[in-house]
Amino acid sequence: MDSLKITKRNVTIFTVFVLIYGWVGVFIDKITDQTHYENIGTLSNNGTLIGVGIFLASPLILVFILRTFCGDGWKDAGYKPNFRKNRKWYLFSCLIYPTVTVFMLILGYLTKTMVFNPISISVYLTMLIGQLFIQIIKNFFEESVWRGYLTSKLMKFSWSDWKLYIVSALICNFWHLPYYLVFLSKEEIEATIPVGRLCFVIVATICILCWNVMYVEIYRAANSIWPLVIMHAIKDAVINPLLLFNIIYVIPKWAFIFSLSVGIIPTVIYLCIGLYLREMRMKKN
Repeated sequence: MDSLKITKRNVTIFTVFVLIYGWVGVFIDKITDQTHYENIGTLSNNGTLIGVGIFLASPLILVFILRTFCGDGWKDAGYKPNFRKNRKWYLFSCLIYPTVTVFMLILGYLTKTMVFNPISISVYLTMLIGQLFIQIIKNFFEESVWRGYLTSKLMKFSWSDWKLYIVSALICNFWHLPYYLVFLSKEEIEATIPVGRLCFVIVATICILCWNVMYVEIYRAANSIWPLVIMHAIKDAVINPLLLFNIIYVIPKWAFIFSLSVGIIPTVIYLCIGLYLREMRMKKN
């Protein structure tokens, strides 16, 4: 079997597996009566994380099997950090989410669409550092799978950029369904944007489609997952505590526009950044 056929076969196996296996974690929690989910968005739940652990770890375990035993190999895994070549991408990954978040906070303050609850800087920094460590581990799992495996394999198909963005985003998004529909508590969803679960799935789908352009383009430019691990971890460590611990409260009628994570304004900013990076790559090529 030639390498492209192997890739197509393994990507099919991967897609079917990841769309199903997260629900196995949900099922195991249900039959063991461990379905108390709280603060899953910050991975600070006081109860069980067995189902969430299966949800997060099973795709990477499958990737290990496909790369080691099923012909995919490890050359395109993106584990080399390439620090010297990628200095600007590491800098970008550290700055992009804090910069956009600060911009949104200033905008929210000026337009009076956000309420700022008092918290000491030292408390927030302690929270941020603790979250950053946890989120780097979590996002090593995610970026090894979504950019290091799925994106790198789909790039071999000679698809258009738009098909690559959309297909990889939708597979990633549908893998998240157990997270949206079960693991996240109602309070966490409403702290992000005050909608029901099904509406939240729609909002999240649109956001991932928009964000994915930036993630794919950074992966293509850096040829490494590490700038993305850092960027994704900083996003989760900076934004999630602000919303989920009610440090920042977005007035509900403005949440669709101003929410720090899924609002229209930040989502459009990230999409425009991704499209700009694509334009720069095309000019360079």
